[in-house]
Amino acid sequence: MKTRDQLVSTSSVKKPRIKVLGLGGGGCNTINRLSLLGFEGILLAAANTDAQTLAASRVEEKITLGSSLTRGLGSGGDPVIGRRAAEESYRELISCIKGSDLLFLTAGIGGGTGSGAIEIAARIARSLDIMTIAVVTLPFSFESGSRSFHAMEAVAHLRPFADTLVTIPNDRLLSLADNHTSLSAAFSLADDLLIKSIQGLSSIIRSEGILSVDISHVLRLMRQEGGSYISSGIGSGENRVIEALDRALRHPLLEEIPVASAAGMIVKLAGQVSVMEIQTALEYLKTQTSEEIEIITAVSENNLLAAEGQIQAMVMVTGIGGVGLMESNFSSSSASSMIEKSEDVAIPVSGTFPKVGYTNAEPNPDNLEVPAFIRNSYNRLTV
Repeated sequence: MKTRDQLVSTSSVKKPRIKVLGLGGGGCNTINRLSLLGFEGILLAAANTDAQTLAASRVEEKITLGSSLTRGLGSGGDPVIGRRAAEESYRELISCIKGSDLLFLTAGIGGGTGSGAIEIAARIARSLDIMTIAVVTLPFSFESGSRSFHAMEAVAHLRPFADTLVTIPNDRLLSLADNHTSLSAAFSLADDLLIKSIQGLSSIIRSEGILSVDISHVLRLMRQEGGSYISSGIGSGENRVIEALDRALRHPLLEEIPVASAAGMIVKLAGQVSVMEIQTALEYLKTQTSEEIEIITAVSENNLLAAEGQIQAMVMVTGIGGVGLMESNFSSSSASSMIEKSEDVAIPVSGTFPKVGYTNAEPNPDNLEVPAFIRNSYNRLTV
């Protein structure tokens, strides 16, 4: 006889809701490239002040930021305009973000819309108690002047409101490109970090598998002190497990991940994995981490992204701490990419954004109280 749980329709089971929101021109370009990959179960959205550029976006969910302020003509490279435009459109941003179990924010910072709007989106997510990972790119060294200053300022303002902040200096793309690499191809290299994070996370929290991990495991570990790192790697041959783990833990755009200081780790192996290979993987990870780390293992025989005979490793590392914000110019070729936990940083902000109290009923965005940090400027913007 079937139990009550077994009688529950699979269609009624709540699936984790993961959303990726791109802000500004750079963020929307990333969303367009992600849309071509057809991520299953991943929601994509784009927000921009430039209505013409936004109209060309391939995703269905689009937000024209600050229609009254900018008239859809863009922010003119001014982060203050980008921020005010996002404040004006806070209801649309709340409607876009609410209900997510985990949110990725992406933008190219140094310009106007992305630099100003991403902080507002992160504030909204924080008020809704939604786990947020922000992935931003920093200007090339040849983009000197105000863009570098705007980028530094945007990172400083974003840090307190994103649970994990990953910054990628565009200059590091140059080291991976050759003389024939186009600009769009170079930016696709930066997208690879976000893509692997999304692939790794979505695979980890899928319920199918011999050993599985639910999203509560993920959120519990991510709420530990310190930043998070999520990626995936594929291995083949005799040492395929070690190769897959190494590729997951070492991304060419990032400095070495401080795995030794991690507080938690979730590892999912996909493919025809033997018991001995699982043991080898755990023993290898123990040599790379501390004795106090909590390692959760998941195994799935479904290996959709790798060829036959290969193993894919999806890894999430949490509690790895943050790299201090560099005071030097971001455009320096020696600038390091950073993975940061966004607490313990005190910066001046225009107010607090209280948690928005939702009930089980769907909220009407028109009835939401104007958040405290927006209230004064929002009234001024809509005159």
